Amino acid sequence: MGRMLDTLKNAERRRAPAPPPAIKPPVVDETLLQERVVDWEIGAEVPFIEVGGPNKKVELSPGLMKHPPQIEPHAPHRPVEITAKPKVVDLTPAQPMTVAFEPWPGMTSAPIAPEIVAYHHPEHTASKEYAGLLDAMLAGMKTGTGSVLLLVGSKPNVGTSTVILNLGVSAAQAKKMRVVLVDAQPSRAGLAQRLGCPASVGLTDVLNGTVALDQAIVKTDIAGLDVVPAGNKQAVVASEALSWLVGWLRERYDLILIDGTTLDNADALARHVPHAHGTYLVLAKGEAAPLGKGVAQSIQRMGGRLCGLIHTQFE
Repeated sequence: MGRMLDTLKNAERRRAPAPPPAIKPPVVDETLLQERVVDWEIGAEVPFIEVGGPNKKVELSPGLMKHPPQIEPHAPHRPVEITAKPKVVDLTPAQPMTVAFEPWPGMTSAPIAPEIVAYHHPEHTASKEYAGLLDAMLAGMKTGTGSVLLLVGSKPNVGTSTVILNLGVSAAQAKKMRVVLVDAQPSRAGLAQRLGCPASVGLTDVLNGTVALDQAIVKTDIAGLDVVPAGNKQAVVASEALSWLVGWLRERYDLILIDGTTLDNADALARHVPHAHGTYLVLAKGEAAPLGKGVAQSIQRMGGRLCGLIHTQFE
C-alpha cells in the first residue's frame, strides 16, 4: 500500500506540462492582400547597396562629370625684392568712335532773312539809315530804359515788319541794348520765322493763359535780341492783358518794339496804342500822309501819341 502511494506521487511529478492553448490566426481580408504592392517576390534576389567592401577602382560613366582637380594650397607669401624696372606694356591705341549727329526736330535754325540788311551788311547805306532812324526815335523818348515803340502800317505790305527787324538788330548789335520784338499782328505773323527761329506758341497763347511768357519768348542767334511770336491766329489780344505783358517786358528789356496792326483795323489799333510810349506810322514812299484824315487826333483819343512817319522804299 505504501509502495503504491510512492509510485503515484512520483508519477505526478514526472507528468509533462499541459500544452498552451492554441492561438487562432488573425482574420485577414483577402481584398487587402490583393491591393497590397509587393516590391519583390519571396525567394527572388533582394536589391541591396554595398557599403564599404574591398577597395576597387571603378571608372566613371561617360554621362557623369568628373570633379575638377583640386587646387593645391599656395605657399605663404614672402616679400619679393624688385631689382629690375617694371616693363611698360604698349597697348594698341583705341580706334576712334564714329559719331553721327541727328538734329532734334524744331532745333535747327533757319537762315536770317536777306532783307535784314542791318545784320547781313552792317556797313551798308540802308543799315546806316536804320541806325539813324533808331537814334531819332530814341531821342524823343523820355523813359530812359524800357521804351515801348509801336509801329503801325498805313495799309498791308508797306514793310512795317522789315523796319522793325532792322531797328531791332541795330539796337542789339550797335547799341548793345536788350531788345525784344513783339509780333502783335496774328494775321500776318512772321518776325520769328524771318529771324530763323521756330514759333509754335506766342503772344496770344500767353494772353489767353495757355502758356507762360517765359515759354513764349524765343532767343535768336543775334546776341541781345529776343522775339515774342504772334501765336494762335484765331485769338484776340485784349488790352488789359497786353498792358500786363508790356509792363513785364519793360522790367527785363531796354527796348520793346511792337509790330502792330494797320490803320484799317481800328479795334486792334485801339488796343495797341495806349501801351506804347510812341506810335510811328509806316507808309510807302510817295504815299500821301493821311494826316488830313485826323490820324494823329485819333491816336491821341486812344491814349497814345503819334511821333512821326516812316517812309519805306523797296525795289
